Amino acid sequence: APGYVTCKKNVLPPVCPDGYTQLGNIGDDVPGYGVGHMKGITSKAECAAKCNERDDCAAFEQGKDDCVFNGLEDATTERQTGRAPGYVTCKKNVLPPVCPDGYTQLGNIGDDVPGYGVGHMKGIRSKAECAAKCNDRDDCAAFEQGK
Repeated sequence: APGYVTCKKNVLPPVCPDGYTQLGNIGDDVPGYGVGHMKGITSKAECAAKCNERDDCAAFEQGKDDCVFNGLEDATTERQTGRAPGYVTCKKNVLPPVCPDGYTQLGNIGDDVPGYGVGHMKGIRSKAECAAKCNDRDDCAAFEQGK
């Protein structure tokens, strides 16, 4: 309109709640429902609070009345290959440790020492359970655990 001027703030307010940083652009999406999903969540603050209650949540996607929890593997822009218009992904600024107490992560997630080391067990569903089995053995100095 004649005589009107549009002015944008130099610093926009953060999109994500305290403790989180926006991952990618609004509408970028990691396909699927990550490590969990809740309906009826209408704010990013509420979604962040639910994410904070979960040990497996490194980021969340929130839009409309939906909250999707993403694990560490999916908390990257490289995994955002889908589109969900209006959804925002927020990643925790401080991620929980990947390894249980008494252990330190070696390398990156997905790295592998070929073979079965000093032993191999199936049916172990958590890193904590795997650590306990390693602690029971004098010859175990490290472990690998996956799905």
